Amino acid sequence: MNGKQRAEFRKSAEWRKFKAKCRLHTSKDFITKEPLQRSWNLHHLDLNVQRYSAIDDMNRFMPLNSKTHEVIHEIFKWYKKDRKVLERIAVVLEKMEVYTNEL
Repeated sequence: MNGKQRAEFRKSAEWRKFKAKCRLHTSKDFITKEPLQRSWNLHHLDLNVQRYSAIDDMNRFMPLNSKTHEVIHEIFKWYKKDRKVLERIAVVLEKMEVYTNEL
């Protein structure tokens, strides 16, 4: 399935019905725990394009707000190459917090 086909699939009644069903189980972004915004995404955990339209298992999807969805895809690109990227991100965030809270 190419990008255009995936976009068309997300417009289908089948996808909209599945997304609505998943929405009944949560009202929060999985990562941030913020309320889902109007433009939330149902994120595919399986990025294999041959299985993009396989929507028989809600556990293979995660509700994310648009910005979270964008960030998680970006981090995944780095994570695939180097899993320690998460540790380095944590170091940066911790330093940001320390410097931000300095008097």
